[in-house]
Amino acid sequence: MGRLLSSLLILGLVLSGCAPRGNGFPASVRDTAPMPEQAQIRVVGAYEVVEGATQLQGMEVAYDKGTNKITLQGKLSLKTLDSKQTIPLDVSLQGTTDMQGFSVMKPVGSVGVADLEIAAKATCLGVANDCSSNFIDIYISYEDRIYHHQVESVEDTMTMGEEPKDADETVTDPNTPAQGEDFADEDHDEDEHGEMDLTEEQGAYVGDIENDIEKVLEVKPKPKTSPSPKQETPKKDEPKKDDPKKETPKQETPPKKEDPKKVPPKKDEPKKEDPKKEDPKKETPKKDEPKKQDPKKDDDKDEDDDKDETPVVTTQPPKFDLLAKLDQAIGPVNSGKLERATDILGYQKAYPETNLRILRPERLTHFGTIEMAYLVAKMGKYTRAIAPAHSLRMGDLSRKNGGRLGSHKSHTNGLDADIAYYFKADKNMTGFSSALKGGKPLGDWMVAQQWKLLKYTVSSKFVDRIFIHPTLKKSLCTYAQNQGEIKTDLAVETLRRLVPEVNHYNHFHMRIKCSKSQVRCRQMVDPKPGTGC
Repeated sequence: MGRLLSSLLILGLVLSGCAPRGNGFPASVRDTAPMPEQAQIRVVGAYEVVEGATQLQGMEVAYDKGTNKITLQGKLSLKTLDSKQTIPLDVSLQGTTDMQGFSVMKPVGSVGVADLEIAAKATCLGVANDCSSNFIDIYISYEDRIYHHQVESVEDTMTMGEEPKDADETVTDPNTPAQGEDFADEDHDEDEHGEMDLTEEQGAYVGDIENDIEKVLEVKPKPKTSPSPKQETPKKDEPKKDDPKKETPKQETPPKKEDPKKVPPKKDEPKKEDPKKEDPKKETPKKDEPKKQDPKKDDDKDEDDDKDETPVVTTQPPKFDLLAKLDQAIGPVNSGKLERATDILGYQKAYPETNLRILRPERLTHFGTIEMAYLVAKMGKYTRAIAPAHSLRMGDLSRKNGGRLGSHKSHTNGLDADIAYYFKADKNMTGFSSALKGGKPLGDWMVAQQWKLLKYTVSSKFVDRIFIHPTLKKSLCTYAQNQGEIKTDLAVETLRRLVPEVNHYNHFHMRIKCSKSQVRCRQMVDPKPGTGC
């Protein structure tokens, strides 16, 4: 009898240990990003939010698929920014997920601290809004400040898709690539940067902090309206009123002498047109066309275009409407998925003026986010301007539903694209070809045009990083130095985001950032400052 009871006890422990998430069993949570050494104030919309003032001391989340209830329990310590006191908090929050995969979580019972409010919002990351994987934004309102802490509890709920058609698993040697060698886009394993870039440098999920503050917290500070500048402007206006008083006596003396004599001086008053003539004279130095040499002309104009335009392709049809494409990129780039994907091949066919070319459509890896569609369309048009014989040739992006793609370690959530280099020779325009020969840049590689494209792309503010072979980056560093622009803001930012990686000798790998509309997307930490040259 004793043995039977022991066996049943052991069996119960084993079953509980192996129980799947989503059945109400608790799972531990962890911080989504490293905590800063000191608390920091971040401006989020109309609010100032304090990050890094809270610390986990053991916390678990439980999700019940049957009732859609999600519970967060554990301990959290808060070090207040103003009174410098450390407050231990026993957290017990609960909510029910909605049809969109979100849950507002409120306290179960009293918080135990006067004038302190705590609440949270859970964001589901699983398929069909399954909340077995999730991240939770915790908000605390205290002493007229808002504190924020983000945690996650993630399990691998993705199903492995079929391999892309015609996938070739051959391993190539990047040190001795052959000229004109077509396609190895599915062969580069990204082993050199994969673990470091995709794991150690992950940041927080985007979330929707400003909207959360409005909907989740009942007691919150007033939005920062910055009234001080409004009070300063009338103070500046008052002396401006004195200026015309000084001007009026000066203007009164000449008309008194001229009015009785002739009427023409009155006609001379419209000579105020002279400043209009002076304006074009002032405009000429603004143009400074000689200062804008060939490469600078293109870059300056393109930067202005990107800053002035909204992140929507102006000629896009309703199916590419930005409002219909929110919340597409789910999770991080190495283990994410894609929902309501944007069909970039369809965009290429509908709008040939974008100058895009999906090289192997049969692989069905031509899907991305709306931001990706916007950016590559801009890059395609710019390619026609700087390299008229070329189109923007693209290999793998993501599957329609995201998930793992061949041997890629990323390309899972619509934020990655493999793009061919520019070459002078027509034979190198049919696919991906090596830009290296004998360990040096190929003579046919169009370094000037490539540098223009990369600068233009980074100036859009959409780019997170671009993986490129170290030798090719060194060549771009030299070119920027020779052009006298190595210290310009755009050149420094472009080179900063060019990440050396040995497998990218026949294409560059562009990764874009999570935009605010991609609330479930997990952003990577920015590359370190500096050009890396």
